Amino acid sequence: MKPYLKALILFPLILQGLATALFWFLDWDLDVSVPFSHYLFIAFILATIPAFLIALVATKYRYVRYNILSIVLCSSLIGFFYFYFIAYLLVVIKEADISIWTWLIKDGLVLGLLNMCGMVFYSLFVLPFLLPKTKS
Repeated sequence: MKPYLKALILFPLILQGLATALFWFLDWDLDVSVPFSHYLFIAFILATIPAFLIALVATKYRYVRYNILSIVLCSSLIGFFYFYFIAYLLVVIKEADISIWTWLIKDGLVLGLLNMCGMVFYSLFVLPFLLPKTKS
């Protein structure tokens, strides 16, 4: 467990910082009254929790930095299904009369695939550096 602490702590923490900065940068000129904690919360819900789940799976199955296929499969599945679960909950909260199929056809599929690709690329470029070289 000790060799995986770096992946469990730093992998979600780096993504929290990147996602918060990205959300702040993309929305900086639209509304000045939005507090910075709002960006932190959105980044935590949409990016940090799935990153922690990916690091947790990598720790449980003791991935090493050369398990690229396992990292891609794990991060794509978690990124895809987690995003759809959270996004559908948010859509149902805002619009109670929308069905999942309407939302998927409207824009849900594209957003889910974009989120999945982002999680896969982030996992591929960051997670191998945080995982140990050999199983211990």
